[in-house]
Amino acid sequence: MQVIPAIDVLDGKVVRLRQGDFTQVTEYGDDPLSYAKNYEKAGAKRLHFVNLSGAKNAEMSKGFLALVRRLAKETQLEIQVGGGIRTLRDIQLILDAGAIKTVIGTMLFKNPEAIRYAINVFGVDSLIAALDVQGREVRIQGWQQGSGCDLFEACRLTEEMGIREILVTDVALDGMEQGPNVALYAEIKSRFPSLRVIASGGVRNTLDIQALEQSLCDGAVIGKALLGNNISLKTLIESATTKGQIPYREEGSSTLAIRVIPCLDVANGRVVKGTSFVNLRDAGDPVELAKRYCEEGADELVFLDIAASAENRETAYALASRVADVVNIPFTIGGGIRSVEDAQRILEAGADKVAINSAGVKNPALFTEMALELGRANTVCAIDAKRKGSGWTVLVNGGRVDADIDAIEWAKKVTDLGAGELLVTSYDRDGTGDGFDTDLLSKIKNVVSTPVIASGGAGTLSSFCDAVRLGRADAVLAASVFHFGTFRIRDVKLALAASSFPIRLPVVSNTEP
Repeated sequence: MQVIPAIDVLDGKVVRLRQGDFTQVTEYGDDPLSYAKNYEKAGAKRLHFVNLSGAKNAEMSKGFLALVRRLAKETQLEIQVGGGIRTLRDIQLILDAGAIKTVIGTMLFKNPEAIRYAINVFGVDSLIAALDVQGREVRIQGWQQGSGCDLFEACRLTEEMGIREILVTDVALDGMEQGPNVALYAEIKSRFPSLRVIASGGVRNTLDIQALEQSLCDGAVIGKALLGNNISLKTLIESATTKGQIPYREEGSSTLAIRVIPCLDVANGRVVKGTSFVNLRDAGDPVELAKRYCEEGADELVFLDIAASAENRETAYALASRVADVVNIPFTIGGGIRSVEDAQRILEAGADKVAINSAGVKNPALFTEMALELGRANTVCAIDAKRKGSGWTVLVNGGRVDADIDAIEWAKKVTDLGAGELLVTSYDRDGTGDGFDTDLLSKIKNVVSTPVIASGGAGTLSSFCDAVRLGRADAVLAASVFHFGTFRIRDVKLALAASSFPIRLPVVSNTEP
């Protein structure tokens, strides 16, 4: 879990409010840069920088932007900026000033279409949803108004939009130093395991940090306790262990945990696996394997109906329902889905995401329709790519037909159309154990900001690390090495952690030999 110091600025001065009340202000000086530099020396990697003047008056002043530019220029901190962000231009100005993320609250509820546009233009990793709660209602306009939206409704909204990181502040505890609302964060993580949760409000000491880590929070923002010199930032950072999540990757790469995803290819009710989509052999019952992988600590699951016939879609709906009964992690189902109605039924049966390939090539508008009707976060484009000349071509119909579409250009196009995630499988590497096609992956990452799942070629533990380091994948997917016992989920996660990549390593009951 990452410890994130906060600096709130009001009229150029470092301040703290009590429960967001602008009539209860404590000033700590007029040099936010010196605070930031001290936090960096203490070991901080990230800074939460808040424009309270903007939150109060709904404006983005030149003076505040100048402060952001100085912070970006004179420190190595990753700066996330919140407060007074009401328009797409505000987001652009903040990012241009050197911030890596913008913290969006009011816009989520006042102008959600602008947020969807911002995701496409600036990339999902540039946005954090600020959910400031009083009781269970989300507050907006600098906490001065109610949004009319329940916290968990807001979590669903952000997830559907494709936003993957939320900053949750319990208004009643902000600036009070009475301890954080640990139970609230634990409930959010249990309901929305795919969201990264940053806790804010009430943190006092190392015990609070450890309690938040136990609730599986991904980060914690601390303000008043640091400004009041009640505890050192260095002590808080050292108290954050690696039991829940290995700390963030360095050098400006994505700060989200790398997901490890078993893939279950299903035909006639059984999991099968072959090489380059052929020479299939039986690997077991899909529901039993799903349950096992969930218990072993998989982050997500992917089921692909490789038979993909109309009559097998009924089997896919039943499979989604059966899997939902035994796992508590997100799972994706793909294969044979040809319409929004097909996808809707899969989601209603219990799946979290739907992947399409052939139907999307035939009708690219389907990605837009699904994103609008079902949510961008639920819309996955599966790309089966085969080497062709100096590039890669897209395959459809289970790898049997060359669609004669450049895979890199297709990745960008479907992302622009509405796909919230790409599942990229190398036909040439699939089932070979020769390693992921990192060249393919990196070229796709050069043109898209959406998450990319690497698939095809897993063979050694180092191959998973290469997919992330060289291919810049956001998730790694494998089948044979998990199905036939070459590696366990935990083996892959520990290898990623040893290479300094962030992972989730939950405490699981280990009955494996």
